[in-house]
Amino acid sequence: MASEDVEDEALWSGARERGPEREQLAQLALLAARSELARRGAPSEELEDLAQEAVRSTLAYIARGAPPPRDLSAFLKYRAWGVLSDFRKRQRARPVPDSAALLDPPSDPSRGPRESLARRQLLAALAECRTRLNDEQRSTLELRYEAGLEGEAIAARLGVHRNTVHVRVHRALIALRECLQRKGLVEEDLSE
Repeated sequence: MASEDVEDEALWSGARERGPEREQLAQLALLAARSELARRGAPSEELEDLAQEAVRSTLAYIARGAPPPRDLSAFLKYRAWGVLSDFRKRQRARPVPDSAALLDPPSDPSRGPRESLARRQLLAALAECRTRLNDEQRSTLELRYEAGLEGEAIAARLGVHRNTVHVRVHRALIALRECLQRKGLVEEDLSE
């Protein structure tokens, strides 16, 4: 057995018995989690909370009497991955805001009846065109334009690469533009 393995085992045992090694192991877990979470693209605003969650998870695992891992460094890295994976699952499970408010905006007294009618027609046509998008494109657009999320946050929520998000948004916007043009709406109408 290598001396590093013996040290890791002693550190693990001391942490289980709530000795001073517990704080040392917690610091190792925190450093490993911060590094791994940043490397894996965790949102910067969530990084510290996720790192703390990885530490708590590790200490709880030790408290349950789990045997020491063969490679402590790899174990701490995998705990951080698990925390990030759980975070992304929670993000994907969060409901997307309802888009009904966008389709029925409050009336604008500065617009005349023609402008209001044209806007309602455009919004109705846009809603109908959105139903023709595939589910992936529709959900990506909702997260981008209705929830106001940026590419990284959308990628984390959907569990895809950020480039995939950009491609989906681009293709969906092209499809919407083509659909609106087929309905007889000219490009100038799209800028309203």
